[in-house]
Amino acid sequence: MGSQVHVLRFLKGKYRGEEFPLGPDKKNFVVGRSSDVDLVLADDAVSRKHARIYGERGRMWLRDLGSRNGTSVNGDPISRHCLREGDRVVIGASLIAVAITDSSQVRAGWAGERKTSHDAASSSKSMSGSISDIPLVDVLQWLGTSRKTGTLVIRNQDDQSTGHIYLREGMAFYATINANEIMEPEKALIRMLSWSNGNFGLENVEYEGTPPKEIKTSLGHVLMEAARQNDEIEHLAERYDIPRYNAEVSIARPSKVRWRELKHEDLDLIQDLAEGRSWAWIMDTYSEDDLKLTKRMVDLNKRGLVTY
Repeated sequence: MGSQVHVLRFLKGKYRGEEFPLGPDKKNFVVGRSSDVDLVLADDAVSRKHARIYGERGRMWLRDLGSRNGTSVNGDPISRHCLREGDRVVIGASLIAVAITDSSQVRAGWAGERKTSHDAASSSKSMSGSISDIPLVDVLQWLGTSRKTGTLVIRNQDDQSTGHIYLREGMAFYATINANEIMEPEKALIRMLSWSNGNFGLENVEYEGTPPKEIKTSLGHVLMEAARQNDEIEHLAERYDIPRYNAEVSIARPSKVRWRELKHEDLDLIQDLAEGRSWAWIMDTYSEDDLKLTKRMVDLNKRGLVTY
């Protein structure tokens, strides 16, 4: 058995499939586009000296060296970060996973900078995977840094929904789930970011025409809002029984509250249920985000107005 070493495994980008061991002998590496650094990434989105990886106090650290496009870990921009197994690092157009393995299992050398243009072209065309292995947050961060244009197709295995995220030079400007153009595009994007079981693939197909409504907020804001909403929904689920997307929601009979005592927005929701519309339909067509709707439904259930 050898010592334990960190290994950078390239998941997406020009060097997909390559590995770069961080040791066991050397403990200081500079990453960049320049030919005189330790880990050369021939990528215009990478600065000449982009980041430094070094050992300190028995751990490996990553520091951004004031790069033009920055360095992110697990979806967040960093200036300094202690590397842990499972971290997802984005440098330029490369998505990199951090692994820890026995030094005896490490492949020798780094072939990345010697990859031919043919190999690089083949790798860039292959952009697909499982969202259980690579979360959509990481995928979108990588696509944003790579300034990709096309359509990201996501298939959710839990409820068999299919989502489309339309990209223009790395920016997500429109999104739909099950081709539903009534749903707010930002709401659709945030919901897709909560999916954890399924697969994705980037298609070289641009959106035709003009979307009904474009996403105007930055990707960073959308990612933060998605994290906030998803965390609050899961926290709510720890305290109460909540209706998931395909739940069967019905009006309680008899009702414990007179309907005339309800707020107008709750009365609309009750009427839609009374007219046979599903909870999934309500979630898809109401302008409110999934968190607000879930809170409203939990409140109506606690008051004895609905069951699920």
